[in-house]
Amino acid sequence: MAMIDDIMQQLQSMGLNVSGGFGALSSLGGGDISQALQGQYGLTGEQLPSSMFQPISSDLIKGGLAGTYSPQVEATGQTLLSQMLTAGGGQKGFQAAGGFAGSGQQQQYAGGIKDVYGKGMTDVLASTGQQRAQSLKGIQDMINQWQSQASQIKYG
Repeated sequence: MAMIDDIMQQLQSMGLNVSGGFGALSSLGGGDISQALQGQYGLTGEQLPSSMFQPISSDLIKGGLAGTYSPQVEATGQTLLSQMLTAGGGQKGFQAAGGFAGSGQQQQYAGGIKDVYGKGMTDVLASTGQQRAQSLKGIQDMINQWQSQASQIKYG
């Protein structure tokens, strides 16, 4: 999987100014990309016009940031926690305890509730991780495409 550090390093090695950080990559325009590749491949602006290079969209960049998914993870966690507390403190929880604290049935029932919470959180983390990975892969593919275009013009 492409990582942010790998992407930043690749862009920097191309000669692009990435000092603004990952979140600022959407400010790189087609002209910036064209100039960097001209320098890297020894080509002219005529050979690599800025219109040839699509900038990285802010949506892809946003999708690559872990913080983008925090509200989704937090909301799911709150919902699951609320459900877990309701289930554990309700009539079923009391019945599982058989009226006595610390009974084996109660521990088993509480373990089942925790398993549901854990599975729910695992699912949301896997889903958001997959979404983030797709965004980072999209950025990496775009950068590779820029370099491929310049290489094809240089080497035929």
